[in-house]
Amino acid sequence: MSAGPKEVSRIMIRYGFIHTKEDIKFLVLFAMDLLPFPVTFETVVDLITWCDDGFGYFELSEAFYEMIPTGHIDESIENGAKLYAITDKGREATRIFEKQLPYPVREAAQRSALRVVRQIRRDAAIHTSVTEHGEHDLTVRMEMEQVFAIEMAVVSHEQATMLERTFKANAEAIYQKLLGVMTQEYPD
Repeated sequence: MSAGPKEVSRIMIRYGFIHTKEDIKFLVLFAMDLLPFPVTFETVVDLITWCDDGFGYFELSEAFYEMIPTGHIDESIENGAKLYAITDKGREATRIFEKQLPYPVREAAQRSALRVVRQIRRDAAIHTSVTEHGEHDLTVRMEMEQVFAIEMAVVSHEQATMLERTFKANAEAIYQKLLGVMTQEYPD
């Protein structure tokens, strides 16, 4: 007897190498071992979901939070945010079981960890602030640590917010454009 259209639509096929809760735990520990600092759960989700299509958010969440009471993952609070790091017990499990993860998944985890670390470091180096001098007189300071800073006068908080958002999303491109303009040959 074949399944009708309603039954087929309820079947969710997942492609990938990782399907069991234990495999998800091994992947989480392997990937977190690649990180040089504690991260939020949202960062773990970003890190892990790039690695394999065999599981979803809820399976990941369940497997992840089971490893805190077992001592494989440590939870701490910094500036009001919950951060997570692999423990020595988690590293030991990683060393023992890392070969159980398929090679393509390990490779994807390494690429994903590099991407996440770069993004976190980039975001940490970009700062903006707004100083209000009076009505319709604000200054927006935008800085890329140890690279450049610029201050611009604006007339509203909306403009300030737009500049901050644009700078945070495009700091490197803005630096390249500014450098090009500043090093261009101008007639005397």
